[in-house]
Amino acid sequence: MKDMFHHTISDSRRTHGVQKHKKYTKLFPYIFLSVIFLLACERTTHSEGMRVVSLSPAMTEIIFALHAEDALVGVTTFCDFPERAQQKSTVGDFSNPSIERIIALKPSLVIINLPEQSRIQKQLEQLNIPVFTSSPTSLRVLYTEVTEFGRLLNRHAEAESLVRYMQTNIRPHTTGAATMVYIELSPRPLVTIGGQSYLNEMLEMAGGMNIFSDLAKPYPVVGQEAIIKRNPEIIIVLHPGRIADRLGWQRITAVRNNRIYTDLDEDLLMRPGPRLVDGFRALVKCIHE
Repeated sequence: MKDMFHHTISDSRRTHGVQKHKKYTKLFPYIFLSVIFLLACERTTHSEGMRVVSLSPAMTEIIFALHAEDALVGVTTFCDFPERAQQKSTVGDFSNPSIERIIALKPSLVIINLPEQSRIQKQLEQLNIPVFTSSPTSLRVLYTEVTEFGRLLNRHAEAESLVRYMQTNIRPHTTGAATMVYIELSPRPLVTIGGQSYLNEMLEMAGGMNIFSDLAKPYPVVGQEAIIKRNPEIIIVLHPGRIADRLGWQRITAVRNNRIYTDLDEDLLMRPGPRLVDGFRALVKCIHE
C-alpha cells in the first residue's frame, strides 16, 4: 500500500510537470513575439521620439541616407535633395533661418554648419536647445560625424554602411604626376579651396594638385595675380559665369588648352554627404580625360 501511495504521488507529480511544461510550451510563441516587438519598439522609439531641425543641406541628405527622415521636422530652403526634403517645414534660408520657426517646431536637436552658422548656434544654446555641429575639414572628420549622428538617431548599421560606401568609392585614383588644378567657388571675391578643406583631399585622391594647397584656410580669398602666377593646368568653376575672358588669364595653361570645366554640379562637391561619391567621379573624369 505504501509503495502504491508513493507511485501515485510520483505519477501525479510527473503528470502535473508535463502539463505545466505543455502550458509554457504553448506560451513560447507569444513570449518570442513580445520580445521581438519590444526590441523593435526600442529601436524605433529612439529615433521617432526625436524632433530634428536641419540647417545643413548636407546633413539633411545624410538623414535621408540613414532612413531617419521621420525624425526630421524642419529644414532650410536650401535643403532641396532628395525631393522629399522639400515636403518638410522650412525655417528660412541657410544664412538667416528664423529662430521663431525653429522654436515652434519644438526640436530636440538642431543641426548647424560651422563656422557659417556660429551666430545661430549661440542663440540656440541660450535657449537650451541641443545642437549638433557639422564642420568636416577632412573625409575622416566627415565619416566620424556620420557615425556619431547615426548613434544619436539609433541608426548604427545604416551609418556604418554609408561610411563604407563612401570609403569604397572615394579612394586614390592616381596615374603618374599630379595635374595642377584651380577650383573657383566664387568670382567676387575670388574664393578657392585651401589645404584644410576636404575638397583638397578629394582633389589629391582624384589625381590633381590644388595650386593653393599651401594656404591653411579651408576656403581662402585669393588674387588674380596669384592664380596667373601659379598657372593651373585645369580650372574647375563651381559657380555660373565665364572666366576665360578675364584680363591676363589667356596666359594660363588651362585657358590656352581649353581645360576649363563649368558643368559640374556644385552640390555634388560642396555638400559633404553621400553624393560626394558622384562629385569625386566627376573630378576624376575632369583630370584624366
